[in-house]
Amino acid sequence: MNRQIPLLVTLMLLAAVASCSHQPASPDSRDTVQVPEGYTGEDSIAYIEDAVIHSPIAVEDLLGLSETHSIQSWLYNYNNFDRAKQDPTNARAYLANHHDSCSMRLANRFMRMYQLVTTNGDAMDLLQFALATNAALDTFRTQMPSVPPSAALGEIERVMDEFSSQTQLELNMQASVLSALDDYRTLEAYRLWLSSVPQRLHSLAQEEYIAWRSLFEARFALWRDVSYRQERYSMKPMEIAGFYQHLLQNRRAELAQERSILLNGQTYKQQGRTVTTPQWEAWIAKNSVPEDIELLKKSGMEDCLPDPDTVKERVNSLRQAFARWLAARQALAAALPEGQATSYDNLTADIHSRIIGQLPLLTPRPED
Repeated sequence: MNRQIPLLVTLMLLAAVASCSHQPASPDSRDTVQVPEGYTGEDSIAYIEDAVIHSPIAVEDLLGLSETHSIQSWLYNYNNFDRAKQDPTNARAYLANHHDSCSMRLANRFMRMYQLVTTNGDAMDLLQFALATNAALDTFRTQMPSVPPSAALGEIERVMDEFSSQTQLELNMQASVLSALDDYRTLEAYRLWLSSVPQRLHSLAQEEYIAWRSLFEARFALWRDVSYRQERYSMKPMEIAGFYQHLLQNRRAELAQERSILLNGQTYKQQGRTVTTPQWEAWIAKNSVPEDIELLKKSGMEDCLPDPDTVKERVNSLRQAFARWLAARQALAAALPEGQATSYDNLTADIHSRIIGQLPLLTPRPED
């Protein structure tokens, strides 16, 4: 298969320094995969990874594959020192800069692992991704002690900005990386939360996390595939990624409140009114048509309207995910002392209210 490789990806290919190119031996399972005839280059690598990576995903596999194999071309190619040496004219500047090379390698590893786990994993595997990212960050800090520990993750954003030519394609790609970083931050917040919650509540908190992830993905999928349908709009991927980031940032703020309630006994009073079933159904109905439907019809672009089967599937997924999330939170509240249970239920009601825009968001978007 032929793929278009944007300039930023090509630059990533060149960022290799010997001191940043530690490659562990491949696990035996990867060496025994038989690639069918016709698969070459990155397609053969993707075939091997799909054959090896499956749930439950191990941290060691994520780290190992991010070291030994290149990433598919729509993200970042692994820093292969030998390939970079073959083109010394273009590679010289990047090979000479140890800092940038190590930062690019960190970006490569991060996005490689993220692509693997989101393609092949589930909610619990995403927590393994958070652990694997922590290990990759530890390696980076060892290689670059001059970078403050708190700034290591920001190096990914820095090299994205510095080496992008700012074409729309690359801006879209940058936005996808930034949203992945926010996903990691949220997953890490959940991982730390699950490690600190009282043991008697651990399984209930874990079920809430799994249910939240399903609800988050269902809510986003409805907006991406149904509500927001500007298929011919070049900035759509960037705007979608920004919306994804915003949802994650807001969830982290909510999670901080939950920690205060469950670990510190903080009282939480409900800020808005409890969403009624008709209000919830009205919100779903409103978001089950494109936000620009009248413009599409007026412009003769009915072909951009979502397929009715897709709409039905996304709506059903959202309803089912919400019911599971609500049941998980109700079960956790039932295991709490009366005062904590009331505060937790109040927060649940406000989260629901924010979902349909009945309350100001905890982390407003820049344009809000």
